[in-house]
Amino acid sequence: MNYSPRHMKWWGWGDVDAGFDSSRHPGFWPFAKKQLGIERETSPTPPAPLEGVELPEAIVKPRFLAELKSTLHADQVCDSRYERVIHAYGKGFRDLFRLRRGSAEGAPDLVVYPESEGDVLVTLRAAAHHDVMVIPFGGGSNISGCLERMENERMVVSLDMRRMRRVLEVDAESFTARMEAGVFGPDLEEQLSAHGMTLGHFPDSFMHSTLGGWIATRSAGMQSDKYGKIEDMVIALRMATPEGVLATRTVPNSSNGIDVNHLCIGSEGTLGVITEATMRIHPRPEARIVPAYLFPEFEGGLQAMRECVNRECMPSMVRLNDPDKTALSLAFKPAASQLSQTASKIFKRYLRVRGFDLPRACLMMTAFEGRRENVAHEMRRVNAIYRKFGGVSLGASSGKSFEATKYDFPHIRDFLLERDVTTDVSETSTLWSNIVPLYKATMGAIRDSVLESGVPPFSGCHISHTYRSGASVYFTFGFMQQVGREMEQYLRVKRAAQQSFMDHGATLSHHHGVGTEHLPWLAADISPLGVKAVAAIKRGLDPGNIMNSGRLQPSADPFEEWSRIGGPVKAKLKAKAKVQSQA
Repeated sequence: MNYSPRHMKWWGWGDVDAGFDSSRHPGFWPFAKKQLGIERETSPTPPAPLEGVELPEAIVKPRFLAELKSTLHADQVCDSRYERVIHAYGKGFRDLFRLRRGSAEGAPDLVVYPESEGDVLVTLRAAAHHDVMVIPFGGGSNISGCLERMENERMVVSLDMRRMRRVLEVDAESFTARMEAGVFGPDLEEQLSAHGMTLGHFPDSFMHSTLGGWIATRSAGMQSDKYGKIEDMVIALRMATPEGVLATRTVPNSSNGIDVNHLCIGSEGTLGVITEATMRIHPRPEARIVPAYLFPEFEGGLQAMRECVNRECMPSMVRLNDPDKTALSLAFKPAASQLSQTASKIFKRYLRVRGFDLPRACLMMTAFEGRRENVAHEMRRVNAIYRKFGGVSLGASSGKSFEATKYDFPHIRDFLLERDVTTDVSETSTLWSNIVPLYKATMGAIRDSVLESGVPPFSGCHISHTYRSGASVYFTFGFMQQVGREMEQYLRVKRAAQQSFMDHGATLSHHHGVGTEHLPWLAADISPLGVKAVAAIKRGLDPGNIMNSGRLQPSADPFEEWSRIGGPVKAKLKAKAKVQSQA
């Protein structure tokens, strides 16, 4: 195995030596400045130095620590400043906003790196015995608030799963593979490729997220139209809990009561730690083509997507941008040669002749993959449908720039945060009949909530992850920060978007999970009795409430707590150790 997982930079996305190079995308920053009303350049604001990050007092339980050290290797138990900071948060806006300003009040007291399911069980049993809270940690890419400590009374351990990264068994005859949960996306695909196989799960966070994290948050990959979401791929799993190991059998399907797999899928570390999963896999595709299309308007592109679903000829990936998101995508494209610029001008003239009003035009990115003859056949069928609704092909190779940069978009957020710009996303899913009303209502809610703070908004949307009955609707927004009111601005916009989902018949999240970011809306989404059922399951598997407490259980006043997260730190943080007496 050549892939070696590394921690992302503690203050942003991706490897320490990776970032957004604006010189390669010369149109992006001018576009952003115009959209956001930024009239003059300011010097980028660097993050606070690591040594300047303020940490909470470390709570230490000596007997718990001694029990771990008697079983685990010395390098599996860490309490350094770096380890605590890197495991303090995920990569949501609130997380990065605090870290960049030198505040890590969400940091754990200790980090443990298990190397086997036995190590996980040892840690959980000791934690249960000594009343220590445990937060499972994969790649740290979560943006919904699943990784921050939610209480300061108990010692908190971050359980980093990255050393459990093996593909244990591949059954090519049955198209299944058994894997450890800490395996990262590139690592997983590298190991499967040796057998000529792929999982087919490629989320935006693919480079920096793990199988266990995908399962725990109900992740969706870019090619879910072909392969399904992560829950569609799980055949069996093992989850270590404070009460022991929950395990299911590797069978193609069953009728054995409540689906125990789905008690674990989406559990966000609240019931236990997913240690292993058996997944459906597929032969690696012989061919892959990534064409793009342009539609005269948003509704036509949407109708084309729905007809492809009805005729069962969907690409493996489809992503329809609205006009604003189209403008953003075009601004992000790499610098073009003189020849390409000339060709682009000619093509624009052609589109005008075809009746395109370019400011209303919508870009659709697609991908087709599989056996060569099947790819060619599906492309012909899809092209005919797209033409019916006014779509114009931009060529079979037009998606190459998207393909080359598809995992780079999160770097834009760091670039903008350095320039005092807030950006974030809210995503949901709804029925086909409701997409346009929801889209219009939510775009209006986002823009109005930004304008309330007196700055110009940017908002755009794309449709992806299609189903027989509907699709995912994904909103992107941004605005210039007002000094001293940054979090207030963000919460106003985020709340407006999420409330619009609830008010207009959508779900609180399609693939980013619940965490703390979406928790206040959970009861409205699954009903108060549904929340009660989740609580009953947790009591059965985690009676001491040591597993990632504060998730999937809304408080009596959820919006009050939600509003406080990321707000001003009331008490000065201290970096010295605090020893907690052993009862």
